[in-house]
Amino acid sequence: MRVLACVAVAGLAAAVIPAAAAENGGLSADYQRCMGKAVSTADTLNCAALESRVQDTALNSAYQSLLRRLEAPRTGQLRVAQRAWLEYRQANCAYVSDPAGGSAARVAGASCMLEMTAARVRELRAFATEATGR
Repeated sequence: MRVLACVAVAGLAAAVIPAAAAENGGLSADYQRCMGKAVSTADTLNCAALESRVQDTALNSAYQSLLRRLEAPRTGQLRVAQRAWLEYRQANCAYVSDPAGGSAARVAGASCMLEMTAARVRELRAFATEATGR
């Protein structure tokens, strides 16, 4: 029964996450390919770990780019907001990845981190575009 649940979770993740990426969710094509090949929870979590590095790099780049476009006191406001957002993301995804939820919760937690990070990257890039237009 447990093996069947793991296979079902991996299959669901493989179907749902690439669909979100196809809708320009901000997740990489490499992630889509990796998830397309994933056949186990371990494979799914490995794909998420690899994509996490991609998303963290994009997040840092978008954040630094926005910082360069801002003047005080906006830079300080952004730093406070980013720290709060990082704490919120961590707490929110820790809740999603409930330790009592088994492997399905681990996959959900990893997906949470990726989706929230990709959304924040889009938001910071939009802020940078707006700041450039002023």
